Amino acid sequence: MPRTKGKELLSQARILRAAVKHADKNGIDSLNMRQLAKELDAGAMSLYRYFDSKDELVDAMVDWVAVKIHKPDPVDEWRSALTQICVSLYQLMVKHAWITAIWNKRALGPNKLAYMESILRVLREGGFSVALACDTYHAVTAHVEGFALQAEAFPVKEKDVRRAAKTFLKSIEEPEAIPYFVEHVNYHLDQTEFTDRFGMMLEMILDGFETRLIDK
Repeated sequence: MPRTKGKELLSQARILRAAVKHADKNGIDSLNMRQLAKELDAGAMSLYRYFDSKDELVDAMVDWVAVKIHKPDPVDEWRSALTQICVSLYQLMVKHAWITAIWNKRALGPNKLAYMESILRVLREGGFSVALACDTYHAVTAHVEGFALQAEAFPVKEKDVRRAAKTFLKSIEEPEAIPYFVEHVNYHLDQTEFTDRFGMMLEMILDGFETRLIDK
């Protein structure tokens, strides 16, 4: 089909780029085929030549994003490789916040499967038994996904945490009823700088599994 002058041809890649851009800005729930077609300056029905439904499009969007997850070098040491994979996915989920709530609800595309396989390969080839690799896989993926969900849902940005904490402390009518939570809030207020808690807690998880690997 000849290209219309001044108008970019429609393609699966172009639709996916536009859909991901829309979801990044407006959230996945606001995505619909008619609006997306309008943004692409195309007819609504033309999108169905590439995707049978919105569900199929969303599945493809998840896998489109998953291709960016770090792929470790086969010679990388298991702990370094696993850390890079987890950090890569976490950063991806923070960037594309819409993906966190649907990550485990969509069909498994080739890129997401490759990510899952890469974790298990790193562990098994790093000396982990099948059982230990399985436990480690579930622990680190739960950590990544849980932290990303928390980052998306947290009501204030990190730079505003101290202000929000002070406001919260002033609003408590009976602080003696929740002394440990007040202590927790004050701990954050006393910190001079924010640390990378995602990375720190990932290291703690890996410390535990490394000990089990050594002791097996």
